[in-house]
Amino acid sequence: MIKKIIASLMCGMYVSIGATAYVALGHGVAGAIFFATGILMVSSFYNMLVTRVYTLYPFKKEHGYKVSDILIALAGNGIGCLIYSGLLSLTRFGSEERINNLRGIVGARLDDTYLSMFIMAIICGFLVACACLTVKSFPNDKMASLTLSAIFIAAFVLTVPEHVVADYFFFFFYSFTVGFEFRFLPILAVVAAGNLIGCMGTGYLEYIRRKDLESV
Repeated sequence: MIKKIIASLMCGMYVSIGATAYVALGHGVAGAIFFATGILMVSSFYNMLVTRVYTLYPFKKEHGYKVSDILIALAGNGIGCLIYSGLLSLTRFGSEERINNLRGIVGARLDDTYLSMFIMAIICGFLVACACLTVKSFPNDKMASLTLSAIFIAAFVLTVPEHVVADYFFFFFYSFTVGFEFRFLPILAVVAAGNLIGCMGTGYLEYIRRKDLESV
């Protein structure tokens, strides 16, 4: 249990590091590419990122994830982001230019509808699941799996950037530097639900596909 809690906290911090690069570089291709840094850190070190747990939950015999692991990851990732964003707010990172970038990122979410964010979160979940499942597609080629993972992550950041852990960071850092908005809470709930559907649905489809292949 303690190991899972520590792993989930670290994964929240890893994604926060990638999201920090995104805030620093703006909303373009460079920001999307370097955002993938956080996910690659998850793939290389601790693995209790909630969207990864969602995706691999159907593969219970291999990974042994339980419902409690989803809850631990969801809470632990959030606390990791909270700790990291609180510390970051005490540094010189919060320049006017970067805070303006952050306002743009958060403002886009506050101005959006819940339906729009829910659909984007599902699609984001699908892309994140594809990134997680590349390890199964290339079990003996670490470089290929990491490269494909980075491409999938950059794709969701550029197109449907609704990942619950990234939003944790954006909202927490915004709360520390600009101010808290009560609408952050329902947005996080909607995005978490959408990510769950996209990730776990993709995971189950891949599980069924592999079972069918094994039976041939």
